Amino acid sequence: MVNQIDPRVVRTGQLIREAFRELLRLRSFDTITIKDIAERATINRATFYTHYEDKYALLDEIIEQAFRKMIPGPVEHALEFTDEICNELILMTYRYILDFYEICRMDSKSIATLVDEKIKQLLQQIIERIFVKGDHPHSADPNQTTILAAMTGSAIYSAAYQWFKAGEKERTDLLVDIIRPYVMNGLGLHYI
Repeated sequence: MVNQIDPRVVRTGQLIREAFRELLRLRSFDTITIKDIAERATINRATFYTHYEDKYALLDEIIEQAFRKMIPGPVEHALEFTDEICNELILMTYRYILDFYEICRMDSKSIATLVDEKIKQLLQQIIERIFVKGDHPHSADPNQTTILAAMTGSAIYSAAYQWFKAGEKERTDLLVDIIRPYVMNGLGLHYI
């Protein structure tokens, strides 16, 4: 276990993450090796392994750090799942997808699947936390809360990803107008 407070350890972690990000801009995830990351970070492979189990653990951390940095204050502190919070989650997810897919070479199915699953998981955690904090109709049943949060997070991510694939970068207002009613009605928070 590495000492996360030691400035040298922190700096080495930053070097590893930056080297990996640079490599992702240039090459597909599948072709990047630990040796490549270590060489670009100017460390040896053993040092890499004191920080990360493998490149998948590194990718997981990078995805999560970038996503968490994008969480707006109102979402972070939300006590209930409102239209505004839903809008923020949709827009944040779409912006994350734009940023990630513009930075990384996405000619690898494996990285796309890893990113998709990680973001859905993070959305689920955020939404579940809001449901539990608030007065959501199903918050008394933890299993039901988890299922609804997973479905909601998956719906938001999938819709934002399809919007990205369709190339509708300028029309985020329309994206929100399409997805929010579906999500809110599905949760029983609004009725048509």
